[in-house]
Amino acid sequence: MPLPPKCPTPDCDDWLWKDTAHTNTDWDNWRWWCCRCRHQWYPTADQLQEFRYGTSRPAVAHRGPQPARR
Repeated sequence: MPLPPKCPTPDCDDWLWKDTAHTNTDWDNWRWWCCRCRHQWYPTADQLQEFRYGTSRPAVAHRGPQPARR
């Protein structure tokens, strides 16, 4: 599963959540929600596709800055 985007509010850089609790009962009706600044945003068409079915791209490993083991 891809990582969600960061909040676009200038003073906030918290991760966004896929909010389905405060939207209609339609299975694909969701918004991005920021718990810190309490704003909601519509996902882009690309984000809807990516978070609906998953990405068709190979998974990217999210790792820390440590060097790879040999």
